[in-house]
Amino acid sequence: MFKQRNVVLLFVFAFLLSLFAACGDSGSSGDANSGNLTVWAMGAEGDNLKALADDFTKANPNIHVTVQAIPWSDAHSKLLTAVAGGQTPDVTLMGTTWMPEFAKMGALDTPPSDIDQNSFFPSTWSTTVYNGTSYGVPWYVDTRVLFYRTDIAQKAGITHAPQTWDELLADAKAMQQKGGAKYGINLGAKDWQELVPFIWQGGGDVYKDGKFTLNTPQTVQALSYYQSFFKQGLTPSSAPQNFDGIQAFVQGTHPMFISGSWNISAINQKSNGKLDGKWAVATLPKQNSMTSFVGGGDLAVFKNSSNKAAAWKFVKYLSQPDVQQKWYTIMQDMPAAKAAWDSGTLSTDKNMIVFRNQLNDAKAPPAIVKWQEVADSIDTNMEQVMLGKATPEQAAQSMQQNAESIGTGD
Repeated sequence: MFKQRNVVLLFVFAFLLSLFAACGDSGSSGDANSGNLTVWAMGAEGDNLKALADDFTKANPNIHVTVQAIPWSDAHSKLLTAVAGGQTPDVTLMGTTWMPEFAKMGALDTPPSDIDQNSFFPSTWSTTVYNGTSYGVPWYVDTRVLFYRTDIAQKAGITHAPQTWDELLADAKAMQQKGGAKYGINLGAKDWQELVPFIWQGGGDVYKDGKFTLNTPQTVQALSYYQSFFKQGLTPSSAPQNFDGIQAFVQGTHPMFISGSWNISAINQKSNGKLDGKWAVATLPKQNSMTSFVGGGDLAVFKNSSNKAAAWKFVKYLSQPDVQQKWYTIMQDMPAAKAAWDSGTLSTDKNMIVFRNQLNDAKAPPAIVKWQEVADSIDTNMEQVMLGKATPEQAAQSMQQNAESIGTGD
């Protein structure tokens, strides 16, 4: 028994030691001007990043960059496995809500001092920060604005985009009753990324000063306001299987929705240009503020990279305004670097100017390890309200209780 116990203890010790080695600062800085880099990127970004990597290699011929494209659906588990096994890439694209989890593990390097956080939108830089320390650099950003059909608005007697909560509700009614649309707006019954900005706009929050703050008058107000669109039949209570919200917008049945810039190209493609001049985007309507959600993707360098200096050089290259502008032409990913918006298409395109203005009032979800679990609870309770199975007060209380039970994981 004694020997068996010793064997078990030795195994546990060895396992913990291996994890420490994997997550610790075991890699050397290396040479900033040479070496081999492995970069993981997800989805379409992974499919297209090679174009920028090739440009980087032309300018830095002694640095070879290999880009591995990974589906978003596999990325989180693949990153966890890589960290546990000490076989990470040098650089990775990281979902903004994943940053706290990997930072807590000790797996990520901190940016060098010559990366200026003030060159990025404050809301995007905040997605890299965990417990007061940054563990990456914002690469691309997304935020949500209001898409609306100007032709249907005009038919309904609406002369400008809604600027307040009251105007948004009134415009939805007018588009349905006077504009001939089936609904006034398309809202999700189970989408925290749509609901939480209404909490922020009303002066509330979901997490502040180390505590969850979901059971508040501001959360009840946001739920009640959001619910009014469902109660009055201004948005569908549920979406049929394979529902295409963009097609519904193009057809005019759902003349408003809240979403990101990727839908601009989707609208143009589905309408074949027939909607040109008949739709627009606007910053979110205001209550106390017009705060929107901000997300996107961050770039992180792993601590156990054998060539961190070259890895950060590549990250800094991707952060250059001219490179970010080129990436926008390739992917339509909005730049996280503020200077990238000061010239070229991004400075003149009327739709992108709206997104730029919205980024001045946008906020990221709290940087806590278990945020996704908390968000799932918000979704569940939110849906109960929209289906009429719970009151806003009951849902806010349940959200708070669930969040406290889940904890932060920090």
